[in-house]
Amino acid sequence: MKKIRIYVHVPFCESKCSYCDFASFVCGEDLKQKYFAKLVQEICGCKYKDREVQSVYFGGGTPSSVDEKYIISVMKCLRHNFTFSNNAEITIECNPASESLDKLKKYRELGINRISFGVQSLNDNTLKFLNRRHTKKDAVEAIKDAQKAGFENISADLIIGVSESQEDLIDSAKQLLNLGVKHISAYMLQIEEGTPLYNAYQNNNSIVPSEDYCVGMYDRLVVFLTERGFCHYEISNFALPCYQSQHNLGYWRLDDYIGFGLSAHSFVDGVRFANSNNFNDYFEDKNITREVLTAQQKIEEKIMLGLRCQEGVSIKDLLNLGYDIMTNPNLSNFVENGIIILQKNGKTPDKITINPAYYGVSNSIIVKLLP
Repeated sequence: MKKIRIYVHVPFCESKCSYCDFASFVCGEDLKQKYFAKLVQEICGCKYKDREVQSVYFGGGTPSSVDEKYIISVMKCLRHNFTFSNNAEITIECNPASESLDKLKKYRELGINRISFGVQSLNDNTLKFLNRRHTKKDAVEAIKDAQKAGFENISADLIIGVSESQEDLIDSAKQLLNLGVKHISAYMLQIEEGTPLYNAYQNNNSIVPSEDYCVGMYDRLVVFLTERGFCHYEISNFALPCYQSQHNLGYWRLDDYIGFGLSAHSFVDGVRFANSNNFNDYFEDKNITREVLTAQQKIEEKIMLGLRCQEGVSIKDLLNLGYDIMTNPNLSNFVENGIIILQKNGKTPDKITINPAYYGVSNSIIVKLLP
């Protein structure tokens, strides 16, 4: 049986963060009811039900902001329409301000076995700057509640690039580790046009630190986490052994996945398609984009996504797509300078990976390895 991964988009939030440009909205109960009815209809009409589900990811928006009855209805629908592998990873994103112990227990009863908290920081001043609804106390209590509900696989997001000190960032990471968090995603703050943060930045660009300072924060966090046993398995992601996000690894490996909901993207059998990010269009099945990837595009994506990860890119996979990366003149130079590492199976090169010390300039390296 072929394998597939599933993404479910929940576009609702209780408030909009100052930096967010995702397809997320604050709305009333009527629209939520209409949306989840459409979502269930979309799942029931899916033509890939012959696939075995390896992972499910509820993202948003803020999935925890809606009544748990909606998550229950979607999970029941998924299990009715798909076969799940015995060890399927099922993740839900939560905002610490919208969780409750009772809600978390119901998630666990549904078979959800991984939770990702949008902590961003354990500094209340930083959280206020980002217009986050939760406080440090809320985040700490949310993680403890998740553990009480039976969650062991707990992830937390941190944002790098806010006007806080390196010590503040490391202190947040230290507290998360002390709380028993097994996975940390650390993202650079992106200032996206059309957001309140973008407008504030246009008026005063000193509200965020310099790029060099942000890179220094990132480097220090890498050292802190790796020294404490966390594997730096992807540019922005760190995990204790056996706690890597299997769903996200599937994206980076270019596995097949199907996305349900507003603006959700899918990639199946070399075809990429996406739902509209407009509510009316989504409800009417309009403006669904579709693109058949060429061999060249597949090669480029294999390299661009694979080299983000510790496990790297298979030389054989690229050969099967028609590209012998070993003939790229830049590769030998990168290897000689310790920028690229050749992993071998016996005496034969098997995979290529970027030396983690060069993750900060990975884009410039990757471009030079494309055909």
